[in-house]
Formats: sequence, C-alpha cells, structure tokens
Amino acid sequence: MKAVRAAVPLMIFWLVLTGSLRAADLAIGVVLSGLLGWWAATLWRDVEVPTLSVAQSLRFCLYAPWLIKEIFIAAVGVAEKVLDPAMPVDPCVIVHHSPLRRDVSRVAFANSITLTPGTLTLDVDEGTFTVHCLSPGFATGIENGDMERRIRRVFEE
Repeated sequence: MKAVRAAVPLMIFWLVLTGSLRAADLAIGVVLSGLLGWWAATLWRDVEVPTLSVAQSLRFCLYAPWLIKEIFIAAVGVAEKVLDPAMPVDPCVIVHHSPLRRDVSRVAFANSITLTPGTLTLDVDEGTFTVHCLSPGFATGIENGDMERRIRRVFEE
C-alpha cells in the first residue's frame, strides 16, 4: 500500500510535467512511478511517512505560489548584488531558533530557505537552523518569521 501511496503523486507529477495523455507517455509514467513508489516503500519501510490531509494539501497549494514569489524576489536581489560593480556581498551565518516540532515542518522550512536564492540551510538540529546568507538583508526574511508561520499553517503546527 505504501508503494501505491508513493506512486500516485509521482504519476500526477509526471502528468503535470509531460502534459501528455498519449499512450506511450502514460505507460512510461506508470512504469517509472511504480518503480519509484516500490523503491521508496522498500527503502523507507520502517519509517512513518508523513501524509497531508486534504486541508493541508490545499494550504500547501496556497503556500507554493507565495514561495515562488519569494524565490523570484530573492533572485532579483541576488542578481542586483552580483551585477553591481562594487559587488556588495557581505556573507553571514545566522542561527535561527524555531518552534516547529514536526520533522516534516522542519524539512519544509529548511528546504524553503535553501530554495530561496541568497540563503542556504547549513544545519538543522531539533529547532535550531544554521543558515548562510549572502548578506544580512537576506537574513531578515528568515528572522521575521513569515515563512515559518506559513509552514506552521500548512502542517497544522
């Protein structure tokens, strides 16, 4: 059953990526999704797989566009710094303490930070995140807690 639960979202993702309902594309998607679902189920057979409820899935669908917007804004900020002849880069490492309790929330928060240009999650230890920032301005986006609140809302923390 775990293999099927893993394969179905992969197949949906395949359909979104290919945008095709041709028999050959569907067959490739089914085979690849099935293999990856089986592989994930056997690799993580002793691990409790976090699942999203319908409400959490809907909230995640609202979070994703917000994250894409933040990634775009940060990418423009990084481009401005890189293209400036003076290149005002002032890298720093910050330690951010988070009240997020669930592993899935912490992973989503760490990945969201890393996906945002100019920031990179270096380490996660319980609720402590060590983050490298291209400049202190990028740290304010983490320290103000907006992303963290949105993650908490998605995963019902």
